[in-house]
Order: sequence, then C-alpha cells, then structure tokens
Amino acid sequence: MANNGAPDTVVSAWAGQSDMSFTKRVYVHPDPQSLKAGSDKLSELLAGAA
Repeated sequence: MANNGAPDTVVSAWAGQSDMSFTKRVYVHPDPQSLKAGSDKLSELLAGAA
C-alpha cells in the first residue's frame, strides 16, 4: 500500500499500529522504481548545480 501511494496513516491503521514510524521501518521498503526516480532526481539536481 505504501509503495503505491497510500498515506502513512492509512498503512499504519490497516496494519493495526498506532506508531507510524514502526510501520515505516517494518513494512515500507523502497522498490526499484522509487530508487530509480530518486536517482534520476539526484542526477538532475547535480547537473543543475554544475
């Protein structure tokens, strides 16, 4: 759910937890598309700084 855009509060509620930081640590992991998007954005920012 988290990797598909559901808000953290919704993911936490569905998992039955009140601590969103626990939910993020345990259940939210970067997927390849998210890592690629982050890499692309960093490259864009670094290219603009040069």
